[in-house]
Amino acid sequence: MKWLGSSASAAGTYLAISCLFFAQDARGAEAPQNDPSARAPRTRYTSRRTTHTGVSREKDEAMWQRSLMTAMTMLLLGALAVTVTAAPPTEFQGTITLARGIVEELYGAGEVADLDLASGASVLRFLGIEPHRVPTGETAFLARLQPGYYADFGVVVADAQGVPGAPIYVCSDYNPDNNRICHTPRLAPDLQRVAFGIAAGGGTDCVDNYGLYWADYVVVRDRGGNEFARFEGYYAPDWLPDGRLLMLGSPCRGAGVWIADAALQTLTRVDGGQVATPAANPAVSPDGSRVLFVWNQQLWMMTLDGQGDLTQLTTFEQAVQAGGWSPDGTAIVMTVAEFVGAPLPLKSLVFFRPGDTEVQVLPLTFYPWGPLSWY
Repeated sequence: MKWLGSSASAAGTYLAISCLFFAQDARGAEAPQNDPSARAPRTRYTSRRTTHTGVSREKDEAMWQRSLMTAMTMLLLGALAVTVTAAPPTEFQGTITLARGIVEELYGAGEVADLDLASGASVLRFLGIEPHRVPTGETAFLARLQPGYYADFGVVVADAQGVPGAPIYVCSDYNPDNNRICHTPRLAPDLQRVAFGIAAGGGTDCVDNYGLYWADYVVVRDRGGNEFARFEGYYAPDWLPDGRLLMLGSPCRGAGVWIADAALQTLTRVDGGQVATPAANPAVSPDGSRVLFVWNQQLWMMTLDGQGDLTQLTTFEQAVQAGGWSPDGTAIVMTVAEFVGAPLPLKSLVFFRPGDTEVQVLPLTFYPWGPLSWY
């Protein structure tokens, strides 16, 4: 599936910090060689009002009106073939756990929130970032432990009632922009172990540009803080349903997609050498048969059946930042940057099903940050 071909009309309109995103017209898109029947999707734009902590209803309404005005202007100009409707979407239901800004005006993420797709309401859960919620309700995330631009964050797991436990690992002087020494905690299917990424020294294989032993690591600890495994030169873990652990290789390991066995003893490269430069933000499908990841600033999908079939799902003018699966594994949600190289996501979520001929772009009143857990 080639989504939003580069020859289609431009896809994006911006209004101060209240950004809207429109998917490209399909008239110029062409199907990929590996899927002749695929067509670039026609876009349906679904608008909604979203309320969350720190934003008044009046302010929310004003933002909505500005966004709708911008959308209608684009329609009148004939820039895009877009349908604007105030009705909530019916195709995609459930709740998405993600990170958002502490207040609407702030760009950076600072809160873990649940976004209800039926109502558009988001509910604050924790102060923190990079959440991963499992179907039972437990959530692993990076919790802010102290105030400050550089501050200690902890790898924390909250139970199904939303009660956070003690940190199992402390990331000292963490900063998401220039000292991202911890990332992407993932709770295992057994609910007892947590895999997460760190940057640290003390290794034996990987050196940095200064010749020092400083590298990415995937670490696995139990909820009591006891360490079970540490993999040097790897990052961005995600669990398979059978207890195996997927991770991405750093340049030290020749990049690639790797899987550790359930005993966390043996690593095997599973991409056949195709992913030759570092990728980001993997998301294993609910049945463990496929993985999404961001590579070359676009969203890709690879099978995990031993064949390693690799498919590019998007060809945006913008950069994809993160993707996630619907609970049944048939649909995908993702965040997209304002433009290639932008640090900010658009204030919207993009939904589609591989092979479909249309997508939905849902505006938000805050900047959404992955990972995205849909349940």
